[in-house]
Amino acid sequence: MPSTAPEVSVSTVAAMATSTGHHMLKIEGYKHLKDIHRNGSCFESCRFEAAGHTWKICCYPNGDRRDAAGYISLFLTRDDDEDKEGESAGVVHAEFRFALVYPRSRLLPWPPYAKTTTCTYPSLNSSWGFPGFITVKGLENTGFLKDDCLAVRCDITVVEKSAVKDELVKAADMARLGMLCKCKDDHCKRHHRA
Repeated sequence: MPSTAPEVSVSTVAAMATSTGHHMLKIEGYKHLKDIHRNGSCFESCRFEAAGHTWKICCYPNGDRRDAAGYISLFLTRDDDEDKEGESAGVVHAEFRFALVYPRSRLLPWPPYAKTTTCTYPSLNSSWGFPGFITVKGLENTGFLKDDCLAVRCDITVVEKSAVKDELVKAADMARLGMLCKCKDDHCKRHHRA
């Protein structure tokens, strides 16, 4: 007769957001900055604390590389102190979103132009982002640029894996979870219905 197990322990592994943060980069004199920073040249935000880490936003107003010319490239750089110890010095898994923000004079809902990505920062000073965030023409023909100024909001969520051991699971719950074997083999070592 097949063996029956009345209870089994189950572990759940889930990605959990451990902290979130936001930063707003206001760019004044956009046209002059675009003239100064040619393709491959960027300007950076100040360092800011968000989601338990230190970051910088890098903006390339003429693209970060040759094939991104004609685009605005945006990157988020992890900029934690090198002598920082503990979890913050290791690998960081983060989800971040860049969004263009309308000037205050426009009464519109949350910005309709945004891009989100999930990435792993393996070390300090590593960057992730969007080489083709928005075309230069696209930006200049929208309501996001006013009086030669624009604003970019960055939302950051740091994600951490953690294992949580649940209570023992009864055989009836195992059936509901699809964990019981339905074979009639007397030598089968899997869990069977009673």
